[in-house]
Amino acid sequence: MTKPNIAIFGAGSIGCYLGGCLLASGADVCFIGRARIQQEIQTHGLQLSDWRGRAHRVGKNSVRFSLTPELLADADYIIVTVKSADTVNAAQQISAHVKSSAVIVSFQNGIHNAHTLKETLPTHTVLKGMVPFNVISAGNGHFHCGTEGDLALERQDNSAERLIQALRSAKLPVQTYNDLRGIQWSKLLMNLNNAVNALSGIPLRDQLYDAQYRRVMALVVQEALDIFKAAGIKPLRTGKVVPTLLPTILRLPNWLFTRIAGALLKIDPAARSSIYEDLLLKRKTEIEFLNGEIVKLAQQLTLSAPLNSTIVELIKHAENNQTGSPNMSASALHQALIQALDP
Repeated sequence: MTKPNIAIFGAGSIGCYLGGCLLASGADVCFIGRARIQQEIQTHGLQLSDWRGRAHRVGKNSVRFSLTPELLADADYIIVTVKSADTVNAAQQISAHVKSSAVIVSFQNGIHNAHTLKETLPTHTVLKGMVPFNVISAGNGHFHCGTEGDLALERQDNSAERLIQALRSAKLPVQTYNDLRGIQWSKLLMNLNNAVNALSGIPLRDQLYDAQYRRVMALVVQEALDIFKAAGIKPLRTGKVVPTLLPTILRLPNWLFTRIAGALLKIDPAARSSIYEDLLLKRKTEIEFLNGEIVKLAQQLTLSAPLNSTIVELIKHAENNQTGSPNMSASALHQALIQALDP
């Protein structure tokens, strides 16, 4: 296979990590993103690390990074990693520059982004994708993957073969699926902890090893599973955790959870959620496309989702305050949810 030209559109934490790993392995990669990230890379280059010990450095002169989308014209694959709220704008910019044979891949949070891209790019192959792991920006061009998991990618004919080969060469394992919807709902379920972690203000591992924060998460996940059941949605297992068993696992006492989690979850002590990072940097979060998606699904079924609605409200309040994480204790967060159930 010939080496494809790969463009990362929306080069934030996930985009820079994926693109950086590809570039370090010899792939032909360009990045389109914001000025802050461009300045970091122009000054420091790219540094990629993960919880397993990955350690790559790419010199600043080896990174093609643009603030505008003209570089898309040569791309065989365009990996979209923008925030969900920016998908429509991203699709319009891609449409103005993309060649007819290019394949578009949505490696974004949320459920509907690939469909949104397809509406603007109807003649292109648009593939759904899923990133299971967490990446944090450590500053100075350093992007660190703090949790485990294989990428998931929709398979349509052989359109993604060269990209899959490139990702695997970069030690980014990929699992392919004919239908990714069940995987996306499962990822959404796991992503409900994104907001809980952001509200807690503590590292992801510390939060998950705290029985009180897990009790909060169990309530939020159980509500989502109940709504999934009413909607006929079946989240599929993507890793070591069976989605429907997640509330039970979260409610285990610490001594037992610690033993099970050690076998099921690999989490770097420094890992935090993307919403935590958004609050820290005073950016708009993706809460409407995570817990907010549960709220919207409930409304479509004429049901309510008071717990996930409360999480959405708390994150929006933190967004508006622009002071970073509210550092809510587990007991305060739990009390807020209980009040939502019995106002």
